[in-house]
Amino acid sequence: MHNSTLDLFSEHDDVLDDQQHMINTMRDALYDAMHTCVDDSRTDDAISVHLEWCVDGVDPEDGNYVFTFLPDLTDAE
Repeated sequence: MHNSTLDLFSEHDDVLDDQQHMINTMRDALYDAMHTCVDDSRTDDAISVHLEWCVDGVDPEDGNYVFTFLPDLTDAE
């Protein structure tokens, strides 16, 4: 149990936190893009953005979906 809200966000496993941060960033970026398309009356584009996020028509965060991450090869020799 966390003693404060700050503890909730500061005590974490770095790898899991990085992966969850990437998922959240991707989700938020696609959500914002979809709404921009809707606001611009670009329905087909909004649907395309929605389909980029959904897996078999289901929001991956609503189901039992596991995101796959490749190892970081940035510093690989």
